[in-house]
Amino acid sequence: MTKFEIEEMKLAGMTRKETTMEKTDRAAREILEDENEKRRNKIERLKRSRLQYKRGGL
Repeated sequence: MTKFEIEEMKLAGMTRKETTMEKTDRAAREILEDENEKRRNKIERLKRSRLQYKRGGL
């Protein structure tokens, strides 16, 4: 089922059952998004720490 067909179904008020593959895909994407967010936060924290160290703040 294409994205266009899914959008048409939503506009028509129809729903369909989510397949196991779609559930797995959605769960995997959520996990990856969480991991990416944690990594970005860690990188920012390390950058701030390194800048503070270079300025003699420690």
